[in-house]
Amino acid sequence: MTTKAFGIRPAMISLFLFSSAVLAFEIALTRVFSVMLSYHYVFAIVSIALLGLGLGGLLFQRWGTQRARAAIQTSATAFPLLMAGVLVAILSIPVGSGILADFAFWVYLLFAIIPFCAAGLAISGLFQLLPQKSSWLYGADLLGAALAALLVVPAMDAVGAVNVIFLAAALGALGSVVLALPDLRCSLVGGTAVLLMAGAFAGLVLTKTSITVPIAKDPAKDMSQMLANPAFQAKIVESRWSSFGRTDLVKSDLLPNEMTIFVDGAAGSSMYNIKAILADKDETAHLTLHFGEFFPFFLLKDEERRTALTIGPGGGRDVVVALLGGVKSIKAVEVNPDVVQIVKDYAKFNGGLYTDIPEVTPIVAEGRNFVKTSKELFDLIMLSIPVTKSTRSVEGYALTENNLFTVEAFGDYLNRLSTNGRMIIVAHNEAEIYKLVSLTVKAFENRGVSQQEAMKHLYTIASGMMPTIVIQNQPLTPDQATQVHELSHKMGFDQSAFYIPYIDQTAVNPQERLGVDKDLRMFDRALVAVAQGKIPMETLAKNASLNIEAPTDDRPFFFQFERSLPSPFGFLLVLIIAAVGGLAMLCLLPRKSLAAPSSFFEAVRADRRLKAGVALFFALGVGYMMIEIAFFQKLIVFFGQPQKALSVLLFSLLLGNGVGSLLSAGGTPRAVRWKATMAALGVALLVVPAMWLFPAAVAAGMDAQWGAVGFLVPLGVLMGMPLPLAIRSLDTQGRGGYVAALWGVNGVASVAGSALAMIVGISAGFVWAVGLGALLYAAASILSIGLKKNSKEELSW
Repeated sequence: MTTKAFGIRPAMISLFLFSSAVLAFEIALTRVFSVMLSYHYVFAIVSIALLGLGLGGLLFQRWGTQRARAAIQTSATAFPLLMAGVLVAILSIPVGSGILADFAFWVYLLFAIIPFCAAGLAISGLFQLLPQKSSWLYGADLLGAALAALLVVPAMDAVGAVNVIFLAAALGALGSVVLALPDLRCSLVGGTAVLLMAGAFAGLVLTKTSITVPIAKDPAKDMSQMLANPAFQAKIVESRWSSFGRTDLVKSDLLPNEMTIFVDGAAGSSMYNIKAILADKDETAHLTLHFGEFFPFFLLKDEERRTALTIGPGGGRDVVVALLGGVKSIKAVEVNPDVVQIVKDYAKFNGGLYTDIPEVTPIVAEGRNFVKTSKELFDLIMLSIPVTKSTRSVEGYALTENNLFTVEAFGDYLNRLSTNGRMIIVAHNEAEIYKLVSLTVKAFENRGVSQQEAMKHLYTIASGMMPTIVIQNQPLTPDQATQVHELSHKMGFDQSAFYIPYIDQTAVNPQERLGVDKDLRMFDRALVAVAQGKIPMETLAKNASLNIEAPTDDRPFFFQFERSLPSPFGFLLVLIIAAVGGLAMLCLLPRKSLAAPSSFFEAVRADRRLKAGVALFFALGVGYMMIEIAFFQKLIVFFGQPQKALSVLLFSLLLGNGVGSLLSAGGTPRAVRWKATMAALGVALLVVPAMWLFPAAVAAGMDAQWGAVGFLVPLGVLMGMPLPLAIRSLDTQGRGGYVAALWGVNGVASVAGSALAMIVGISAGFVWAVGLGALLYAAASILSIGLKKNSKEELSW
């Protein structure tokens, strides 16, 4: 083995291209899997990518060190071919339902990990062959990822996720060609791969050919259920791909006046033929008499329905309700531009809802951000619980939580209501109503209103399905409550989670002779008890069988109703505990001196420097991902476009990482250790204050996008320095032969950090996740000191 097996310049160029390809492939694959799988499984793709990269390092350590150049070149050449091959294989495996769907999920993951393993083997091999150039290599690696983070979103918007994977494969193949020079045979193989991948990409784009991505036969995938049911006679009218995923327009012959828009096969949103509905009394009655969102309009005065803001209207049902209710000015804020464009393109069908009706102004933006930045007051704010049931983040970890339903969000909504304004929120079930009441009470408490008084600002109605909560800026008067009470009984909205303030609770028993419980109450007992001050809302939430505690921006998990960790985080927590326990045992085992360790584990046991190195790389992997995931989750609320925002955030952090790695080049062994120690300590000291300073700066008027760059790039500079410096330090001490294995440890630790960030965020809040990440960097700072070589101590072998 020789450090001159590859030149530093071709190695850096290749790493730049490999890293760009890896990140683009990872992000595009999350979009493909969001269609093929249930949305809550998609985050596993990010874990698989990190795990594959780490396993690649371990594989190189085990089998690649004897013929290092050949192993690296073979993996580099295979990587792009495997990307395209795995994509075709995954799309060819039929999706199933039930147990078959779960089985297919594991098969998909098994296929998906293969290209990442190949990339990890090639990348870690280059670090092991050129450890003293690790700062330059790591800088090129991170800058390549930064470029991909910046460009992958507009690329998917332009050509779709599937085509982006072929483009990524072409970049990876180009990297293998650069690395192979001047080896003619390997260069020809790599060049052929470049032509194949680039040709496939160009052919698909130029011919506008769309490769079919199957939709999971899962209860969460409404679209597959609709298409599979012969009674609906449904068919796909058209499909569009973008960074949001796949948007489909579906039509059923049984519903001639309605089409449905699906995002990633889920979260169906109706698009109506307004003229036909207005001409059909039964269709109009369905929206005005049987849909809870319209109920308040029967009681509104003209001056209470002048302006409305609908958040997440999708195909426009909320907008139609507002129009039927006589609202004169409606702003429809929809986060998915494809949905808005489809409604515009099908103006002939829907009556020009977003193009020809002057009362309606469509706006492409994230609803919460629009409310935070708007200065306009609205008489009505309308939401039909927007939930995408698809992954919307660049890295797949934002789940479907979008900060629309948090205590802070409700405070923002109340600030945008006119004096007599109100919010109308349609829920899916009774549990959501309880959580919405909990949110409302807490939001009013933050305004100095007691819980008992807060309960006078709301009422809830339900007719069996889709219950509705109405929240008023001003408390209801007894006369208003009486009107709501009488109308709710008259229209049949007096079931399930039913509550109106001021009205006395009564017990009824119309079927006493049949043995029905004589204590059948008119209103929801729990909500009445909260309104009467008998039970604090916190006590009710604590004792409930489901999680109905009010979500906050720090824990924005509105749709998490389980008391325990949702699947599969509980299982992942067990794996993380096992991994940490195994690492602790390995590092705490007593030394066993060996003349020539035959494996990495034997070497670690024999040498306390390697033990410190293993712990250091593990701490950096976990800490980095915890800070990244948690920091992004905290900052995303300040941006109007989630995909672009996360792309900017990721680009800023990776750009800083790359610059930091390049700045760490050079220096004596002592200076290397000192820089690693101070950089890790700097991260530990700065990351928590930065998380608090950024919102304050935005509130003071700083542009969120440029502010993110200003905060994250310097932080990224510090975060990008410890790992390459640690590699150089270990190589100086004669441990350079284990760099690939340590790279693998860091990759596996990154998987643990990604999952742990979400587990801590769900359980305690993302502030704690950032704090734990800071502690791990503090530990890394101490471990960096532990890499110092004692001049009196000989190497252990």
